[in-house]
Amino acid sequence: MSNYLEFKKFLQRKSNSMYNFEQPVIMKAFEHLQQLELIRPVDSVASKTQREYQLMRLMLDNSQIMEALQKYPQCPTDVKQWAMSAFG
Repeated sequence: MSNYLEFKKFLQRKSNSMYNFEQPVIMKAFEHLQQLELIRPVDSVASKTQREYQLMRLMLDNSQIMEALQKYPQCPTDVKQWAMSAFG
């Protein structure tokens, strides 16, 4: 599954409880992660692939994510739970 679809699935799971995300909001958030260079396409073939199917690489390592969570106590619970399940 591509990172975008994984990200979208994560947001949609949460939309059932407290958020209501529309497709443009999800795409904008994903593009913002790219602009910040927190994620990048895995290879140059990505430019020929539809955005939602591009494989992306997270440019942070596990320790950077966990350190950021320590410094940001107001971080949404959903994000903390994702980080703990992925990197904890």
